[in-house]
Amino acid sequence: NGNTFVEQATYHEFLNSSFPGQSTCQTCHMPKIEDPIKIANGYTAIPGRTPFNLHTFQGANSFMVQLIKNNKTALGVSAPDANFDSTLKAINTMLREQTLDITTHHDTTLNDTIYFSLQLLNKAGHKFPSGYPSRRAVVQFIALKANGDTLFASGLFDQNFEVKNITQPYLPHYEMINNAAQTQIYEMVMGDVNGDRTTVLERGATHLKDNRIPPLGFTTTHFAYDTCKIAGNALVDPNFNKIAGIEGSGADIIKYNIPLQGYYGSVTVLAKVYYQSVPPGWLSEMQNYSSAEIDTFMNMYAAADKSPVLIAEDSILNIPVTVGLNEVNNAALRIHPNPTYDGKVSIEGIATGTQITIYNAAGQQVNVSMQKKANSISLELPAAKGIYYLILSGDQKKQLKKIIRL
Repeated sequence: NGNTFVEQATYHEFLNSSFPGQSTCQTCHMPKIEDPIKIANGYTAIPGRTPFNLHTFQGANSFMVQLIKNNKTALGVSAPDANFDSTLKAINTMLREQTLDITTHHDTTLNDTIYFSLQLLNKAGHKFPSGYPSRRAVVQFIALKANGDTLFASGLFDQNFEVKNITQPYLPHYEMINNAAQTQIYEMVMGDVNGDRTTVLERGATHLKDNRIPPLGFTTTHFAYDTCKIAGNALVDPNFNKIAGIEGSGADIIKYNIPLQGYYGSVTVLAKVYYQSVPPGWLSEMQNYSSAEIDTFMNMYAAADKSPVLIAEDSILNIPVTVGLNEVNNAALRIHPNPTYDGKVSIEGIATGTQITIYNAAGQQVNVSMQKKANSISLELPAAKGIYYLILSGDQKKQLKKIIRL
């Protein structure tokens, strides 16, 4: 349509950060060594150059490097496998160690919901992901029950390594996630002149979404911002590149509000961030066309390992959930003695068929011996002193009672 569309602006992202004056592109992509290096063969008398930047040129696109290695003959590439392997090792080291830090925090448990905050800090000198707009990062957040069953899962992949539950052209940026159909994906989404999503560069006319995490120091008032704008819901997210309303944090905080649905016990959360250079959906428009080049690439892509690359992870183990239920006052129910000194407890006034489950203060289920009578149960708590919680289940109701062992 005659307008200008900025497809890639990695250098401008770098300019709009705290890194200029402190480091350069070569700092990360051509790491230097201090030992003197002679840069010419056959001239033993020349002095070595120091510092010397290694010509590894590592970035983040291990997928395409591996694809080229796997198809050297067809592509006419003569580089030995050893060179590919050293580059792939450098790429994977950069992705794992120099790209992203994530921190998971358990905020609270209230009203049958457990609340978490996940902070993602961009360590790169430009947006993450950056470069060619096919690249994206997917946040996977899984909560497990004490027995290993899944309580909640966001960001899962299907067998083709596409994110599950994408039922629209693209998912928006989320400030808060509370159901499995929501997944935080950091990406730039291009729109055509009609405002529809496109992955064909020549059709790019507008940015429908750009929530790629900015670098430290990035602001919307910088002179280069017009070429690397934030687009979509991330613009109004108070935790996206902001701390107390001040821009430049280089981070995003996602809130996860997970319904417990009456679950009582311990919860383990696993947070992971995966990187994809060429996700399956990016090629959907290309598949509508056929040419020698397109067909050759699609065949190479089909044979490639498309597994997402894990770049960062964090976890919190065995979070006690002791407020999923409120303690019930039932006049007919009597527990004695409470507190107990020897761990022996009698429970009277319970209905026939009532099931009893016992948890310690860490939310872990404990096994105890019980002797059942008509309307009472005698049991002995574990030797460890502390607070124990009894869940009495029956008649489609649950009651919570607390016992203290001194």
